[in-house]
Amino acid sequence: MNANAIHHSCWVQSNPLAQRFDRLSSTHTSDVAVVGGGITGLSVALELLHRGFSVAVYEASIIGGGTTGGSTGHLDAHPEIGCGELLSKLGETGGREYVQLRQAAIAAIEHRAANDCDVTRVPGYYYSEHADDASSLRDECEAAARLGLPVEWCDKPPLPYASVGFRIDSMARMDSMAYLRRLTDLVVEAGGKIFEKSIARVSLEEQTRELPIGDGTAHFDHLVLAAHCNKSDSMLLDIETPAYQSYALLAVVTNPPEDGLFWDNSDPYFYIRRWGSASANKIIVGGCDHRTGDGDTQQAQADLEEYVRQRFDVRSIESRWSAELFEPTDGLPMIGNVPGKKNVWIATGLSGVGLTLGTAAGWLIADQIFRGSSTLQDALSPARLSVSAITGAVTEMAAPVKGMAQRILPAKRIDPATLRPGEGAVGDVEGVHTAICRDKSGTLHQCDPVCTHMGGTVSWNEAEQTWDCPVHGGRFTNCGKRLYGPPEQDLQSPKADKQ
Repeated sequence: MNANAIHHSCWVQSNPLAQRFDRLSSTHTSDVAVVGGGITGLSVALELLHRGFSVAVYEASIIGGGTTGGSTGHLDAHPEIGCGELLSKLGETGGREYVQLRQAAIAAIEHRAANDCDVTRVPGYYYSEHADDASSLRDECEAAARLGLPVEWCDKPPLPYASVGFRIDSMARMDSMAYLRRLTDLVVEAGGKIFEKSIARVSLEEQTRELPIGDGTAHFDHLVLAAHCNKSDSMLLDIETPAYQSYALLAVVTNPPEDGLFWDNSDPYFYIRRWGSASANKIIVGGCDHRTGDGDTQQAQADLEEYVRQRFDVRSIESRWSAELFEPTDGLPMIGNVPGKKNVWIATGLSGVGLTLGTAAGWLIADQIFRGSSTLQDALSPARLSVSAITGAVTEMAAPVKGMAQRILPAKRIDPATLRPGEGAVGDVEGVHTAICRDKSGTLHQCDPVCTHMGGTVSWNEAEQTWDCPVHGGRFTNCGKRLYGPPEQDLQSPKADKQ
């Protein structure tokens, strides 16, 4: 694994990450401080720079080390919650505006890429492997047309195992990391300042004007939290945007599909695309999502590989990885002003389509700061709370409650000598509640299992060799170093009083 990334995606494997910008070591003042240097943070920064603001971007790791670097590079405008559901939530006018935001995001990415980044327009196909799903998919196709998507019914989508579905024209795919590097260059060219290895210690007041970041202090008029997760102090946002892991792999096959985006109607769904224009026989396949810290990571990877091998003639698997996403309980992203804060803005709950929604967040947040309003401001406001969101939130609380309960339940005894390379567990090690693992080189690591964010108990992610918290999606290295998510500190050393 690249030491600077939380995953080992095909993009990171082919282009290893390297620090390009300094860590903040003094005081820096700008009109706007953006926390998070992924596609969302850089898109917001670029839009604000174009509107005349001075902007500084603060990245806790390095550019590409977070979620964008683990993306599969799908660019589509089909709503994650489904077209029929979007119409019921936003109506036809609001639904069209939402879809148009995503379509405009694809066009903006294509324009900014400037014939680079392998941005390629391709059709998208939403399909089922079961013929008896034809009626529900026809309803979805009709709803998509009402939303303004360029759709056409397919009695036989261009996959050997697909039964029914519909095509959406003018979608796209891209090299996620190449685009992120391009976006970084555009921010710098526009006068933006970027700091890497500069984690922000976020403590918010009604009107926050400074934060300790890295080894220095950031001063600002407006603060944008674009770290994908909830970095605000809003418990409601934590409940409304639970963390999930989605798995992906890059396979070499002898029977690749035509160049397009494919996703099915299973739950969780599977998605497929060609890796790149010059490699028709390489495909990226993703799926097998589960709550972060509350699933069998090895089994999820095995299930994904089995899915691919059952449907394609696989010559080899070149890389496997997962990425974390935050799924809004009511199906719509949280983009806008943080509740109760006058000058703090956030983009989270972007689900598995952060490439387009993160790009759109650039316009929405920049417009709200610059003009005081944006399209769909109320519908996407982080302050909203619907009955459906409350219902979904109650269901989603099962994993966090389990993560908290592990702190007080009796811990199983663990003999470190029985752990094989790559294995880890949480339990009683010589009378001390401990997160213990043996890395793949055979070295033992021991940490306090209590997440430094809000006290959940971490679990071992054998696939990624990380400690993951099921409460709010915090992730740590095998030796407890903070990697990603809301936590701002490393795991501590084991403490005898924790048992």
